[in-house]
Amino acid sequence: MKKRLAHFPATFLPFLATLFGSICFGLLFVAIFVNATQVNCIRKSAGTYTCQLRTLLLGTFPISQRSIQNVTGINIAENADQDGVFYRAVFTTSGGGAVPLSSTWTDLGPVSQQVTAIRSQMTTDAEQISYTASPPWWVLFLIGGLVIMVMLLSALFFFRR
Repeated sequence: MKKRLAHFPATFLPFLATLFGSICFGLLFVAIFVNATQVNCIRKSAGTYTCQLRTLLLGTFPISQRSIQNVTGINIAENADQDGVFYRAVFTTSGGGAVPLSSTWTDLGPVSQQVTAIRSQMTTDAEQISYTASPPWWVLFLIGGLVIMVMLLSALFFFRR
């Protein structure tokens, strides 16, 4: 029994470090990737829109907010490299500029849905445009599962006989 208790502190500290490290990594990953984007645009007299973009952690908690002036439309931007082709929605402004809806490049499907929903409201000259891109919940489940798996495996590894 004494032999087992003498071994306990030497295994408990690495176990705690692994446990808290995996939890911190999971929380950081969730904070970066499990966000919703909320778009609210108001039509101005010049025929352009002023858009407020809000990023919401887990679709609820505001993280950041920014404003885009003189928006005239929305398009799909494409980026191709050795890993493939990635897309994101980009607002066009009256000055010829392009402002991305989000900083994340992704597959064509979600981006196409965003652009179609916002563009359909812009083409009808709506006075107010509202759109919310929900967070990718599968990322939360993936990271949660990985963190739980690391916690269980570290317990098995550090406390084996």
